[in-house]
Amino acid sequence: MNRHTLFRRSLITAAVAAMAACTSPIETPVEPVKPGTHAGVLPGTHAVETPSQVVSNYQWYQSVFEALKNNDDTQAAQFLAQQAPSAMSNTVRNQWLKNLGKRGNWALFKQQYTQLTADERDQETRCYAAVGGIERNPALAAELIQSLTRLPEGCNAYLNQMAAAGQLDTEAAWRRVRGLLSNNQISDARALAAALGSPLPNPLSSASGGSPGQQEALLYSVTSRDGRRSADVAARIQALSGSLTSAQTGFAWALAAHNQALNQNMDTALAYFNRADRKQLSTEHWEWYARAALRGQRWSDLAGIIRAMPSSLQNDPTWQYWLGRSLAAQGQRSQAEALYRQAAASGRNFYALMATEALGGKVDTRNNVADSSRSDVQRVAQDGNIARALALFQAAQNSGDWTMRRQAQAEWRYAIKNYNEATLLASSTLANEQGFYEMGILSADRTNQQLNYKLRYISPFRDVTERYAAQANVDPAWVYGLIRQESRFMLGVRSRVGATGLMQVMPATADEIARKIGMSSAELHTMDGNIRMGTWYLGDARNRMGDEILATAGYNAGAARARRWQAAVPLEGAIYAETIPFDETRTYVKNVMANATYYASVFNEPQTSLTRRMGTVPAR
Repeated sequence: MNRHTLFRRSLITAAVAAMAACTSPIETPVEPVKPGTHAGVLPGTHAVETPSQVVSNYQWYQSVFEALKNNDDTQAAQFLAQQAPSAMSNTVRNQWLKNLGKRGNWALFKQQYTQLTADERDQETRCYAAVGGIERNPALAAELIQSLTRLPEGCNAYLNQMAAAGQLDTEAAWRRVRGLLSNNQISDARALAAALGSPLPNPLSSASGGSPGQQEALLYSVTSRDGRRSADVAARIQALSGSLTSAQTGFAWALAAHNQALNQNMDTALAYFNRADRKQLSTEHWEWYARAALRGQRWSDLAGIIRAMPSSLQNDPTWQYWLGRSLAAQGQRSQAEALYRQAAASGRNFYALMATEALGGKVDTRNNVADSSRSDVQRVAQDGNIARALALFQAAQNSGDWTMRRQAQAEWRYAIKNYNEATLLASSTLANEQGFYEMGILSADRTNQQLNYKLRYISPFRDVTERYAAQANVDPAWVYGLIRQESRFMLGVRSRVGATGLMQVMPATADEIARKIGMSSAELHTMDGNIRMGTWYLGDARNRMGDEILATAGYNAGAARARRWQAAVPLEGAIYAETIPFDETRTYVKNVMANATYYASVFNEPQTSLTRRMGTVPAR
């Protein structure tokens, strides 16, 4: 061993020893503030640092990550020895643990693993702990094997290890292999199949014979992206069925059905789903099976599908509500109302509100708690983790550094994770006062008993927004519902595709709007200009498409797609929204419209029914 290696190891040992000496055992969870107590500095949080110290630690944190890419343990050990518990230290420790697990350094891994509480260990870290025999976790393996898509490297290693040892459910493992193949994760599928003792042929197209690996390769010809989209997929599945197991054939029908549903061919989708092996269906398949019946309002079929779903889906307010609707349509009103009550109790989501209205209730935005006192807000500000988040936020605001802004958000989430509801509301007030609106909303949204709707549905920039909403002849509650969903009121935010500002307007769209209404496209980057552009575009979309739901879907996914998703006949707005094939847009439309309903109530508008707001989408 050379002198350089000995020196580096001595540094790591010293840093780790210092860390063990100056930190309390992290296996003991931080106690939350108990109800009725003040929101002071919580046990386990560090003292308030100066803003310059916070920024310096953030810069160090970034350099530590770069060092970890080169498997440099020294900087991680030094950083963790000198840092109080925080989101940054948790992230560094998790990344270091993954490096150690990948390299098989189990002694150091075990030492560091015990420094994280169970909820601070990310999925791949837990997987490596299982690989190293540090933690026995059969429940984790049972959870992972249900996934049909890509998993982190450490989790694949754990599943492959379990498969080679014969400790996985064989049927579930082969289902994962075929799911990986259908999602074009060929390397991961090959590794798992080999661990199961039946490698896939190379190339896959050379499949022959009857081994499980050969059969999965044969199945891939109809479950690949091109295969399941082919016009003759049904005939091809039928032709292959004699060479495949019933589970494999049933999986192929599920993928063909899913593809048909995404293309709004719901009758065909339903027919294919009915031929699928239900044990092969993923969560996504089950939901599209239900949506295929819902789109055609085949209520009896829908009820049967929902009742056959896994319990995790049956207990989702989405499917509680739609099972209630299907039973009501069949005259089973008392059973429907029981399901509506379950959905209504799930919070303040789209279906909770739809279910409340189905029971004859309406949105209620009366606060049941007083505003936080100044002393409580000030006590929250004294929490070192909150102060760190705010220091990073202010530095990010001044520099326009959105990576730093995201870290500020992470530090805020870390700070509030054990807060009681009174403290959450005080932290929400503090965040809003500082302009850290997205975290103000997050904190307020986490309360279930103490409700302050002024914090949940904040309305900054109201004079500007209402002025431009009036000019565009659109409901300001709708505009605010959209801004809350689009940007959480973050000025200047830019999406991965370039959408900019409070209302997330694309630059090309901004150029078009600017020409039409006589303003400079550069105003896209100002608060006033961004709201003016977004409200005009929203009103124009509503006027052209004749419907708020279509305009909302078009705002996110484009007008052409929103029109393509219309039915040949008028369709209930809630059914249109639930059967949108893009996950992001489907969630977006439901959230925007629920937000708008809550804002309408907060603003004392007369129209506060979500059911009425969803209305009927006109025929294509």
